[in-house]
Amino acid sequence: MAQRLRLTADRGLGAGNFFWHAWEISRDRDRPLLFHPDPTLPGWEDREWRGLSLNDIRLTVIRYAHWYREQGVTPSSHVGLYTRHGLFGLLHHIAVTSLGAAAVHCNPRMEPRTASEYFLRTGATLVVGDGDLLKDLTSAWQTSGATAPELHDIHALDADAVRPPAPMADYPHRHTADDLVMISHSSGTTGRPKAPVFHHQSFFIGKRERLWTFPSLRSDRLLTALPHSHSAGISYLSMALLLGIPTLILDGADGDRVTRAVNGFKPTIVLGFPLTLAEIDPSAVRPEAARRVRTWNGMGDASHERHIRPLVALGGPGTGSVYLDGLGSSEMGMVLFKAAHTAASSHYGRFIGVPAKVVRKAAVLGPDGRELPDGQAGMLGVRTPSVTPGYWDDPALNKESLLSGYFLTGDIVRKDTEGNWYHLDRTPDVIKAAAGDVYSLPLEEVVLNSTRALDTAVVAVADPQLPGSYCPAAVVYYADGVDRSARDLLSVCNAALEAAGLARLHALVLVSAREDLPVGVTGKVLKRVLRERHHDVLSRPATETVAKSADTSPDRADHTDQSAA
Repeated sequence: MAQRLRLTADRGLGAGNFFWHAWEISRDRDRPLLFHPDPTLPGWEDREWRGLSLNDIRLTVIRYAHWYREQGVTPSSHVGLYTRHGLFGLLHHIAVTSLGAAAVHCNPRMEPRTASEYFLRTGATLVVGDGDLLKDLTSAWQTSGATAPELHDIHALDADAVRPPAPMADYPHRHTADDLVMISHSSGTTGRPKAPVFHHQSFFIGKRERLWTFPSLRSDRLLTALPHSHSAGISYLSMALLLGIPTLILDGADGDRVTRAVNGFKPTIVLGFPLTLAEIDPSAVRPEAARRVRTWNGMGDASHERHIRPLVALGGPGTGSVYLDGLGSSEMGMVLFKAAHTAASSHYGRFIGVPAKVVRKAAVLGPDGRELPDGQAGMLGVRTPSVTPGYWDDPALNKESLLSGYFLTGDIVRKDTEGNWYHLDRTPDVIKAAAGDVYSLPLEEVVLNSTRALDTAVVAVADPQLPGSYCPAAVVYYADGVDRSARDLLSVCNAALEAAGLARLHALVLVSAREDLPVGVTGKVLKRVLRERHHDVLSRPATETVAKSADTSPDRADHTDQSAA
């Protein structure tokens, strides 16, 4: 507790110097902390993995920093990182920021043309990454006629980088509060990925709060299945190093890989975005590994009850485990709302808990910026020192993100009279029905619970009877290959929705391939793609996999009912 108190109180500690602080205060610099298996090898989960200690990390980071300095990287430089290798991504992040430069992270799953534009937009003068990804970037730049930054293969760099012949001057860099340390894009589900910036002090505010509450017993082990190019991935890895938690960095995480990693590493804490955790097969987790897991930590979008309940059933005998369900975004620098669920929990229905302590004020806002009364749905606005100072080179977007002194997160929420908050939708995904707005997430909660599908998305489709109006339709995904009737599923869903006082579905599309319920680089369903793909579904004939409601009249549920539900 004394060590945590010192960390929490140290105002010189920030996002740019967290590693050097961890190294300085550590009493065991040779203890293995970071583990990075190669999931392409047969039986990788049962192999012995060599972990990197703080001393190992320090020597590697110094090699990389020396190489970067020889390439002309200075405190004003922006260095692009584009790799599938999560450990390399973290080590290069530390090396770049230790020189006072800014690391520009890009998810390796991002489409090359989008990634090439992102690196140019964020001013990266040098990009380090996997050879095949760099080749795709080069092709995209040649096609567009753009001038490409300097490119270097990250694997060759690791082999060629050598230690400096003498200690480097002014190293590590001494950061000030407003020093830019990172640019890490948003999920891009609504189109062009945004580029929020992160500063030395503000990006550490969320971590400072969690330093006091995050588990760090000597017996704790952390498995992170987050995209390690994402701000959340970097944030949690930096916290794990500060607290000395042995951590497995899992590349290309999906449900199967996470399950195998849980069996091999036996973590006490598992981090991931909701879809990744939803794909875990609880029956495939070995009993000795299941007993070790105490906490599942989902973040970004809030998770559905259907995906939480199977995981909290795992854990200690008779006790299960805890699922910490967090709502946040890249721009917030941390999870802003968190709800803890156990096997005994009954409070779901898109419940997201209460604001974190770092949130000075949260409000439900109307279009004019006025605060709405309890029970009404509106835009989520927050005031918190952890919020991004803005988007890189996009003053118009910075202005659009503020309303009445609040930062708009892009979420639709409501708060009840007891102070509980509920997540209803993302702003672009609200369905503009004839009788009023319909929020997709509560409908998805009911669809998943009533169908036991692996995943679903409720989206707006054109109302053929009222041009300019829309109706809710569900795309439902199963991965088990079992034949089902779309008509029967639609009937089951609508009965459950009617019982819950929610808007009925006007169509249900049954799919058995992941690409038919596409997700973006961070695992969020691309609803804009589904809206385009199924726009006219109510004007097309029904099939075995596409069912339509017999009653296609406008929804009778009004805005107030949808908000309260």
